[in-house]
Amino acid sequence: MRSANALNRQIRRVFLVILRALAVTITLYPAIRKFVEYSYRVTQFETYGIPWPELAVPVTGVIELVAIVSIGFGIAGRLGGGALAVGMVVAIVAAGPNPFSVLVLLASLGIVLLGTGPYSYWDPTVKELMSSWPINDSPTTGVWSDRE
Repeated sequence: MRSANALNRQIRRVFLVILRALAVTITLYPAIRKFVEYSYRVTQFETYGIPWPELAVPVTGVIELVAIVSIGFGIAGRLGGGALAVGMVVAIVAAGPNPFSVLVLLASLGIVLLGTGPYSYWDPTVKELMSSWPINDSPTTGVWSDRE
């Protein structure tokens, strides 16, 4: 029984590293291209019907690069995975699905659900993130109570 648990932990560790590698390597080149080929990307965003494409291209590029760093280094990778997942949903809806965007969407959702795994600097669970919010259910205590 003990060896089965150890095997499961090892499989999970490898799986999480694969998810991180997929999300980072597939997203890096398109994120950089949003800056290197700015005018071409603006034209693409216009044809997809994205509002304010001149602003949407660099904002999308920055979000993707921050998500890549977050996932790659394991610094709040769940948040980076969530941001990347939202971006992939928008890309799939606007431009249609392609194998790369679908794969990045699945990898980023896996990261949101499972975390970044080994070799992470900071990988809090969703429960830990929610418990650190300054909002409390009690109307007489908490950070926001003096504003009520």
